[in-house]
Amino acid sequence: MAKVCFEQVTKRYDNGFVAVKDLNFTVETGEFLVFVGPSGCGKTTSLRMLAGLESITSGNIYIGDRRVNEIPSKDRNIAMVFQSYALYPHMSVFGNMAFSLELQGHKKPEIKQRVTAAAQQLGIENLLQRKPKQLSGGQRQRVAVGRAIVRQPNVFLMDEPLSNLDAKLRTKARVELSKLHQDLATTFIYVTHDQVEAMTMGTRIAVMNQGILQQIDTPQELYENPSNLFVAGFMGSPSMNFMSGILQQENQQLFFKTQSCQIPLPQDRQNSYQQYLGKEVIFGIRPENIYSQEFLTPKINPFQIKVTVNLVEMMGHELIIYAKLNHGDELVARIDPQSNLMAGDTVNLVLDLNRFHLFDKNQEHKIS
Repeated sequence: MAKVCFEQVTKRYDNGFVAVKDLNFTVETGEFLVFVGPSGCGKTTSLRMLAGLESITSGNIYIGDRRVNEIPSKDRNIAMVFQSYALYPHMSVFGNMAFSLELQGHKKPEIKQRVTAAAQQLGIENLLQRKPKQLSGGQRQRVAVGRAIVRQPNVFLMDEPLSNLDAKLRTKARVELSKLHQDLATTFIYVTHDQVEAMTMGTRIAVMNQGILQQIDTPQELYENPSNLFVAGFMGSPSMNFMSGILQQENQQLFFKTQSCQIPLPQDRQNSYQQYLGKEVIFGIRPENIYSQEFLTPKINPFQIKVTVNLVEMMGHELIIYAKLNHGDELVARIDPQSNLMAGDTVNLVLDLNRFHLFDKNQEHKIS
């Protein structure tokens, strides 16, 4: 296993398009790092540059202490699991898992031992003689992972390996991959557009947008302390609520004001916001920090706000409420499923003012 270092890495294509710009961070040995972001954000390009499948325009990539910019993919001691699994249809499961070892010149007894051990670890030892067409999607995914395991690489690279599975299988495979990482204690770098996968699997998450790294941190820190508007809106489902308004002060009390509402901000946070008095800012609060009056959680800082309910989604363990304020601002709330709310109701929801964020409207960074 080895650490991975991106040092001011940029990928620019001949037409001038910059897919990745100045990517600069280190993945520690044994870490499970997840690249996440919308389509076209540069996450897969970053992985492919690390794998040697894309050239680097500028900067350096290191695996361990070795600079790998010009080293061929086959000599980087990495293993990659693709979205399509890329299994050879004419080969058996054993043949697919053994193929790279055969190319490397390993002897048959060692190949058999490695393939058998990986198959047992993944629970596919009874599938070794089958062809890919005889396998389910989940089984093919395990074979693709097993093919990577037998190589005993320094770094595992995974490009959306669960995207072809149905929802139930994805959840199961997510757990299996996390356990596999713990068992192997090897560096994993994983690409996904699914922020649930990112939050549940990664020891750290690298959020990308338009080729630029927005923030890299632990899942909890990203969720609770997003550095900018993009990260705040991308991480979380349903995403964070945003309202645009102005900060105003009256009788030593600071308010966030829109046409729809006037929210008093806690005294202990007012010093941080003084430079924004009279300026437009964006107020953000997550759906789970909005409550129905009947089911409040202890230790919140409550503020009531009147809304009209537009839509209610029953999720079993929670209600998702889509609501509108008087002058058009909208809120999404995740509330107790016992709340008796229906579309068309006018009710008071409760915001927890211990758990809101303010963002600079022009620069979009979080105001600390």
